[in-house]
Amino acid sequence: MKRSTREEKKIAEESEKTRKAREKLRKRMMAIEKEITVQALKQKNMEIHRWIARHAPQRVVLRTKTFSLFDENKNTAASSSKIVKVAQQLQARN
Repeated sequence: MKRSTREEKKIAEESEKTRKAREKLRKRMMAIEKEITVQALKQKNMEIHRWIARHAPQRVVLRTKTFSLFDENKNTAASSSKIVKVAQQLQARN
């Protein structure tokens, strides 16, 4: 006779409160999934395009700006005061 996974692992049964919460979450997820339709996606797409168009004057033209995601540590962050104190103490010892 095959034992269930819970019996094999000796895990306690779910409480009624946990079962209710799980079911509530499952129902909520199903409701959200039903709202995701082709029409809803097209509507959200239009909203995004309108938002971009509304905020176009605040956009930065990247052709005139230069930036990089990683500057190979050419511009390091400022050292914290604690690190500066430790470095000064080390220099004083030498």
